[in-house]
Amino acid sequence: MTSTNEVINKIIEIGPVIIIPAILFLIGLVTTRKPLKTLKNCVFIFIGMMGLAIMLTLFINFFRPLIETIITNSSKKFEILDIGWTASRQIILNSPITLYTLIAIVGLNIIMLLLRLTRTINIDLWNLWIFLLTSSLIFSVTEIKWLGVLTAIIISAITLVIGDIYAPFIESYYGIKGLSNPQTQTVTWAPISHAINSILNRIPLMKKIHIFYDEIHHKLGIVSEPVVMGFILGFITGIITKYKNFTFNAWPNILFALGMGLQLAVIMILMPRFVNILYRGLSPTVDDIKSFIQRKITKRDLYIGIDAAFFAGHPSVIALSVIIIPLSAYIATILPGNNILPSADLIIIPFILVWAVAPSRGDIFRSFISAMIIIPLTLWITSDMGALITSFFTRNNIEISEAANGVSSFGGGSNWLFWTILQIIKPILNLFSR
Repeated sequence: MTSTNEVINKIIEIGPVIIIPAILFLIGLVTTRKPLKTLKNCVFIFIGMMGLAIMLTLFINFFRPLIETIITNSSKKFEILDIGWTASRQIILNSPITLYTLIAIVGLNIIMLLLRLTRTINIDLWNLWIFLLTSSLIFSVTEIKWLGVLTAIIISAITLVIGDIYAPFIESYYGIKGLSNPQTQTVTWAPISHAINSILNRIPLMKKIHIFYDEIHHKLGIVSEPVVMGFILGFITGIITKYKNFTFNAWPNILFALGMGLQLAVIMILMPRFVNILYRGLSPTVDDIKSFIQRKITKRDLYIGIDAAFFAGHPSVIALSVIIIPLSAYIATILPGNNILPSADLIIIPFILVWAVAPSRGDIFRSFISAMIIIPLTLWITSDMGALITSFFTRNNIEISEAANGVSSFGGGSNWLFWTILQIIKPILNLFSR
């Protein structure tokens, strides 16, 4: 590993929970010149992000027993192993063009801002890894550095534009101004969800069906409170998990279901608390940055680009995730052409659902329809990307588990924009494939 890649590895190890508050703190020192106020806001951001990360991890782990039950009762054998972030990290750190891509992507953002081609200032440097991944994969096939970097630039430019287009949805639905989500693996699903909503508006019966999360919350009263709803859904999940031998071993299984109910109740009551703490620091920080930019640099209304995780703790996203995460595992077992089970990268699902929910304005019915179309697409794309990711591991003598014929990443490999561009340039790649 080169010294440059060692530095990038250290940045990756630090993670977004520290990097984003640190970047906002440094920017805040310039924009406000009030270090104590800036520090206080960034501490709130750090606590909110840390708490949200812990809750999301617990939330994903909550479903693992149910997913194991689904897989155990399925005869399908998965040829490709989802090794999650490990795959993306290995590819990035074993590529000689990582630094070139990083400089190009940051430079592109600056150039597009100057040329008024984007309104997003992307401070989420950690999530630039997706562009490093795409350039590295292209280079691994062709050994042409400029082609790998160019592919990453094209994807980044399109992502910034999509982020601009859908930034108003963040303000109108998630209730926080001045933010966009220039994260390819998440925001690029927004146009798909938007298109699905447009199609539903043209179907006579479908266009009349609306089930909004806020209306459900109002009509159900105390039952819709996070702690009560969490317990009920968790208890039902526990019963389904143990359904095969429930009556034969009733009491231990009831205790298991009660434990599952309590787990989900705790998660659903704490997650919104951490979101509120996060926004308590984020809102004034973003306002200060935007105010400084408008006073000193330009009157344009710019956006601050951040991670989809900032919105994944919204109650409607969590409610939809409770349904979609186990369904994703079930769909994986019956979907023709799918060779992967989402496991290591399950956490990407709530981030993707952020953009199933926002274009439908919180309509759970429409969000569910969007998700049921998006999830199979992610499975097919991730399966198809398995060959490319596996070949990188093989060429670089990176060990692959004997339990699988190949590896992929549900988070890094489900990017439909990269996959589409890959299909377009495949004739070129085939000329250089080794």
